[in-house]
Amino acid sequence: MYDLVIVGAGSGGYEGALYAHRRGMKVALVELSPETVGGNCLNRGCIPSKYMRHGAYLIDKFAKLKDYGVELKGYEVHMAPLKAGRDRVVFTIRENFKKFAQQIGIPIYYGKGVLKDSHTVEVQPSGELLRAKFILIATGSSTMSIGSLVPDGKYIYDTDQIWSLEDFPRRLLIVGGGAVGVEFAYIFRMYGSEVVLVELKDRLLPSPDIPEESSRYLARKLKRLGVDIRLRTTVESWERKSSGVRARLSDGSEVEVDFILLGVGRKPNTEGIGLEEVGVELEERGFVKVNEHCQTSIPNIYACGDITSPLMLAHKSMYEARVAINHMLGEGHMKRDERIVPKVIYSAYEVASVGLTEDQAEEEGYEYKVGVVSFVPNPKAMDDGENEGFVRLVVSEEGELLGCHILGPHAGELIHQVVHLMKAGLKADFLSTSMYSHPSLSEVIVQAGMEVHFGPITWAKRH
Repeated sequence: MYDLVIVGAGSGGYEGALYAHRRGMKVALVELSPETVGGNCLNRGCIPSKYMRHGAYLIDKFAKLKDYGVELKGYEVHMAPLKAGRDRVVFTIRENFKKFAQQIGIPIYYGKGVLKDSHTVEVQPSGELLRAKFILIATGSSTMSIGSLVPDGKYIYDTDQIWSLEDFPRRLLIVGGGAVGVEFAYIFRMYGSEVVLVELKDRLLPSPDIPEESSRYLARKLKRLGVDIRLRTTVESWERKSSGVRARLSDGSEVEVDFILLGVGRKPNTEGIGLEEVGVELEERGFVKVNEHCQTSIPNIYACGDITSPLMLAHKSMYEARVAINHMLGEGHMKRDERIVPKVIYSAYEVASVGLTEDQAEEEGYEYKVGVVSFVPNPKAMDDGENEGFVRLVVSEEGELLGCHILGPHAGELIHQVVHLMKAGLKADFLSTSMYSHPSLSEVIVQAGMEVHFGPITWAKRH
């Protein structure tokens, strides 16, 4: 008998297992196989893609070396060492977690975890039954196909299959201009591929959580790098050719590419694991209904991560696992709040957002102010040769930090400063009087705070 059985050893599952162990609970994990420990993020998502994106970033920086007195005679790119290094990182993280779980006494049962009742998980196909006071469902999500674009790992790839590539494509078509599409467009373009990127909506990163200004900045940079971006465009049909794929697009053009890469979203893994049979309620799209404590309609069954909402981020899953376990332990101070979940996209720029955009603030009826400060004159960004982008701070008339949107160098790290301020309920006046080291990128954040708290600096005379 366990205190907690967690179904799924991805980001939320292993974070939850470690946190539950830390809090004194007897916990077990159920995961499909030894090769899938770590889930999608580790094995087929954010970890391997960030490794490749860092390589693309280094190639991007290579062009600026002459400004630092370094003259090199060119470079070559090779997939084999890139793939080996990427896979080594993934393998090391996965094996280290398995070894650590064994050392601290957290068993991992391999197989499909299926709920038999509100306190029992069956491991299939072995049939082993695990009894627990609480159950946490952390089964993640899967890739989707769209229309006639069904992944086959040869002509059409999804983000599970793309890691099998043995060489860089000469030319590829990416369908979807969201986080996945713009990341792979940057990666493959910097490694020398010709990239056509199509997006159904009228801008890249068409999420309402991301300001249009961020989308415009990113689109301009990708175009400068040579990415062929087609907005309001879809794939109408495609056919196999001896050299790859010919696709007819809705703008009337045809493109011939080595293959098509789908970046069109994911679906929650909530089917076939016994949820509905034991009474766990699902939404129409298959997501598990949870409250602010990640509790399902069955009081002792909780859920976290990709299966709780379309906001599919590893750190959201990890945080929700801790929220659930805190509630199991009788503590209610941690709560699920998607407004303070940071969203970070790694492409030709890092694009980070938390909280409300200006449009969202207006829709919710706020009187708000905006503080915008550019990285262009920032001394640290200039030293690093990356003085592009901005910090955009959205603040209510009362000084409440409603949202922050950063595009530029290390935006994914910088955004956390504002996440913590928002979580603590601290306002723009606190931010505006904070001290940051100089020179630093972080100075732009405090300057944005001063813009909204004291008013913008202007050379015009004040009346």
